[in-house]
Amino acid sequence: MKKPGLRFQMVTSMFIIILLPLLLFSIFVGTSYSNNAPADKAYTGMIPVVILVSLPLICCTIWMTRTITRKILLPLRELTLVAEQIVQGNMDCPITYRANDEMGRFSAVFELMRTRLLESKVNQDAYEQARNELIASISHDLRTPLSSIRGYVEGLQDGVAQDKVKFERYLSIIRDKTDKLNDLIEDLFRFSELESGQLQMNYEEIECDLLLESIVRPLEYEFTEARARLTVVRPFPAGRVRADAVRLTQVFNNLVGNATKYAGEEAHITIAASHTGKRLKVIVSDNGTEIAPEHLPHLFERFYRGDKSRSSQWGGAGLGLAICKYIIEAHGGDIGVHTLPGAGNVFSFTLPLIT
Repeated sequence: MKKPGLRFQMVTSMFIIILLPLLLFSIFVGTSYSNNAPADKAYTGMIPVVILVSLPLICCTIWMTRTITRKILLPLRELTLVAEQIVQGNMDCPITYRANDEMGRFSAVFELMRTRLLESKVNQDAYEQARNELIASISHDLRTPLSSIRGYVEGLQDGVAQDKVKFERYLSIIRDKTDKLNDLIEDLFRFSELESGQLQMNYEEIECDLLLESIVRPLEYEFTEARARLTVVRPFPAGRVRADAVRLTQVFNNLVGNATKYAGEEAHITIAASHTGKRLKVIVSDNGTEIAPEHLPHLFERFYRGDKSRSSQWGGAGLGLAICKYIIEAHGGDIGVHTLPGAGNVFSFTLPLIT
């Protein structure tokens, strides 16, 4: 519904400003003229003067009123309506006024603000949805291994595992479920630190080969009795980096753990490092199934779990790679992933060298 009040008020103001002085002027001219001539001749002579003076002013008033209405009142009315929609929570109401004038520039800035608010709302809605999915996922991921642990513990208490082989198998399953719970709780703890800005870094200058050796050697020990294979390409490159060895160990553990988890028992994981310009580049590759192209851009986002079936099978909150990204970027580096058709996936990250 149109609201003519503002336009009527503007026209009335213009009439008072322009036509009222004109009317008073006409009366004054007529009065002065009538003092020196008969009344009929005075009014007859006054008409052409009034018309001559009034016509340009009337045309000017009409033109100014139309201009003000078109360039000020209508854009202001649209901005008012859009602002009312935004207050009500509706951000999907674009501004159509696009003139190359002050109101046009103001409308453009207002439209930019609206689009930024809309993007923020969309991101916030997606974040809240992901958070809700995370809570549901955590409830499931915690309940499942706890139920298994409880079942096997009760079996041990009831004497179900009489022989040593069965007893050891029960203990192995309990340990495996406990490790999964520990990984999930560790990710949640790191994420809470990240969210609150309390994920502290303890940097020190260290030789690249010493840093990588201290991180990779324990991983090699873990693979000695596993069917999965870990190959480490040595020697490591020289140079120095400013790094937090504990946080980088978390990155390695996450990347290698993901590769082992998704590539299966026949996983073959390779760790290699080299210099790329003034950066140390570390590569963790595996022979698992290639990650689908539509998932690659989102793997390092919080809560993102691309393959729902694999995620539900292996558990996890979808936070590990997001934490890796935060740690690497805090070191001034970058992290990424690409696939090798028929050969697996390649995760890599870089760290700046000290020159």
